[in-house]
Amino acid sequence: IKDGLKYLGNNNNKYLYLADVESKSITSATIDNNCRFIGDYAFEDCYSLTSVVIPDSVTIIGSSAFYGCSSLTSIEIPNSVTSIGNSAFYGCGSLTSIEIPNSVTSIGNSAFYGCDSLTSIEIPNSVTSIGNSAFYGCDSLTSIEIPNSVTSIGEGAFRYCTALTNVVIGDSVTSIGFRAFEYCSSLTSIKYRGTESQWQAITKGSDWNYGIGYYTITYNYNGE
Repeated sequence: IKDGLKYLGNNNNKYLYLADVESKSITSATIDNNCRFIGDYAFEDCYSLTSVVIPDSVTIIGSSAFYGCSSLTSIEIPNSVTSIGNSAFYGCGSLTSIEIPNSVTSIGNSAFYGCDSLTSIEIPNSVTSIGNSAFYGCDSLTSIEIPNSVTSIGEGAFRYCTALTNVVIGDSVTSIGFRAFEYCSSLTSIKYRGTESQWQAITKGSDWNYGIGYYTITYNYNGE
């Protein structure tokens, strides 16, 4: 037992479950080095949790793993993690920044939904898909770069990111979902790394840009 947590499973396949968190009032947690998976809802509604240390044995952060951890300000995702589950950090309203390692290939639906203090996030070149509502309501986020590795931007992915002014989109994107950037009311600049004809060929869901207002699109963008 460590910081109110106990670790279950055999020596080769360890999980951290919701039932393992013995107290919802814990303020910090160091996860055991043998833990491989942070399971669904593992830290759900741990309102006092401010920091978590995740070891590099962990490969998956499950759905709603840190759902509603409204005091969480600091978390480091190790390079071993390959996927961030649906609603993994949903409602973590105190989280100001997070670095996603280049081992992660997918960001789940609603993964950072309502993280309204999040001012910056870097999406690595390993990510191929951004889930539906992944950053919905991240209304402190001012800019985002979607790397060339990403092929799909989910429905409502950046909806209500009202402080977002600048977006860079890589030329491998083939679909932008329904209302993906809806009500990004401060957005004035989209910089696209492909050609105008490539941009026109992208499948765009209806109202993908609803409520944005006036913005410009720069094609063949090569800046950093």
